Amino acid sequence: MDYYLIYMSKATNALNENQLNELLTVSRAWNNNHGITGKLVYVAGEFREDFDARFMQVLEGSEYEVKRIFENIAADPRHYDVTVLTEGPRSQRNFSDWSLKFETFDLEAHPELIEFFHLDKSVITSQEFEEGEFALNFLKSF
Repeated sequence: MDYYLIYMSKATNALNENQLNELLTVSRAWNNNHGITGKLVYVAGEFREDFDARFMQVLEGSEYEVKRIFENIAADPRHYDVTVLTEGPRSQRNFSDWSLKFETFDLEAHPELIEFFHLDKSVITSQEFEEGEFALNFLKSF
C-alpha cells in the first residue's frame, strides 16, 4: 500500500526560472533514489495587494519515505506556512510516471481559486473539501 501527502505553502520570495529549475533537478534526483513520485505546482499571482507565490505538492511512496522527505521540505527556508491538506494510504499512485511532475499555475487566469490559495483554514478544513478530494483533483486536472 502506498502513502500520499498533499501540502500547500507560501513562498518566501518569488522564484525565477533558474531557481525553479535548480529546485526541480535536486528534488527529482532525490525522489528517484527514494521511490517517490508526485507533482509540484508553483502558483503565481496576486493574492492580496502584493505579488505572492504558493507551492502545492503531492508526494507518493512508502509512508516512511513520504514523511521523511516532507520533514525536509517543511524545514526549507524557501517557503513558510506549510499546511498539510490531506494525507493517508492509497491503493495506487496518481503520478506513478513522474519522479516530480511540475506545472506553473497563473492565479490571475483563475480568480475563482484565490480564497483557496490564501490557505483559508475554513476552506481547507471543511467537510466538502476533505470529502471531495479537492486538492488531489486540482493537481490531477492539468
